[in-house]
Amino acid sequence: MLGRRRFAVAFLTGSSAVQMGANMLAALLASSVLGPHGRGLMVLGVATAGIVPLLAGMGTGPQLRSRFPAVAGGTGQRSVIASYTWWSAAALVLAAGLAVLVSALSAPLIDPALADPRYLLALAVVTCGYVAHTQLPDIWYAAGLFRCGSAWAMATTGGGAVGLLTAVLIAPDVWTLLLGQGTGMLVAAGAQAVHLRAAGLLCLARPARRELRDLLRRGGRALGLTMGLALALRLDRYALGSIAGPAAVGIYSVASTLGQVPRLIPNAIGQIVNRDAAANTDTFRPARATALTAVAVVAAGTVVAATGWLVIVPLLGGEFAGAKPLMLVLLAAEIAYVPYAVASRALLGAGWMGTAGAFGLIWSAAAVGLFAGAVALWGSFGAALACVTLYAGISASSWLLLSRRLARVRSVPTRAGPTSAAPAGPCEGGRADLDPAPRPAAL
Repeated sequence: MLGRRRFAVAFLTGSSAVQMGANMLAALLASSVLGPHGRGLMVLGVATAGIVPLLAGMGTGPQLRSRFPAVAGGTGQRSVIASYTWWSAAALVLAAGLAVLVSALSAPLIDPALADPRYLLALAVVTCGYVAHTQLPDIWYAAGLFRCGSAWAMATTGGGAVGLLTAVLIAPDVWTLLLGQGTGMLVAAGAQAVHLRAAGLLCLARPARRELRDLLRRGGRALGLTMGLALALRLDRYALGSIAGPAAVGIYSVASTLGQVPRLIPNAIGQIVNRDAAANTDTFRPARATALTAVAVVAAGTVVAATGWLVIVPLLGGEFAGAKPLMLVLLAAEIAYVPYAVASRALLGAGWMGTAGAFGLIWSAAAVGLFAGAVALWGSFGAALACVTLYAGISASSWLLLSRRLARVRSVPTRAGPTSAAPAGPCEGGRADLDPAPRPAAL
């Protein structure tokens, strides 16, 4: 896969790098303007806005990506897209309401500012932006149009960064920065929706009730993984906020932002893995991709560690000095994260939604106790150590789960995978960017 799809992998990695760069710029700018306490409040808002859309989406994105190769170019494509379009619209309202509710309920435990009406309004807007950022690119990826999906994901992230920068220049406050970021994301998402509509990948026709029910039922099985693991990977912020306060979250978030830079590589590879597992499970080979990804993460992490150690204090001030040792621990956690990034995408792409969902629920429950205990004992450093333990655990167990599933599939006679071509879009023709002569991928 990596040999034949170097351009697609490079484009996805570049897209992730641009998004990560925009997020880093926004995070560092917000940290310098707001200080540890204000930055901590913003981090909690962004964490909520990033998690809730996964619940509101009900796993429809992974299910669309798993199902689309079988219906692309056929009569069922319009029905699937219509169902996904309407549920995505409903998810905007549902996610905004849930985010506001979560923040208001968290205020007595963490900080009363989380229930301020202006903060809640801004949180609702930025949550809608994250819903669009979560749901819309999955349509491009489902159709195999990775360049389009990556380009629009970059545009949405960039729009949020521009909106945040505008808010910093006009009226720097926690709620104005959240509002600016959300508004910028929604502007870019609106433009993306127009292009999806032109490509025939966004349909406003009345969805078939059976198709919508099937999309939600099957997608819901994956909710444990998409929602459960997303919650588990962000519980460090909530545990730290409730025990140590927003200022500790602000310092920790600087270390986390830098520590997660190498994650852009496995995230990019994961998009290809998801598509390959959906297209042909029989010939799917994840080991080589995982090994190469791990090497790349180690190299990237070394560069980030050296750079971050030198620039954190000069750039943000002495009050953020505690982020330096935390960053090193969190970079180690990213190495442990690599096998999970590949295995989880493969489980979803192959359509093993129930298995993936159960896996996610188990580990999200384990993460609650792990982070609560580690933060109570060792504070921010305990949260970072808990990340290493959690990532290693989910990687080992997800890899074992995937290996057993693949062995079971290959124990039966080989079946032919779907060969339907994806529709051409305005950014590229069909799947030519992935493979000039499409054939079963060997990973």
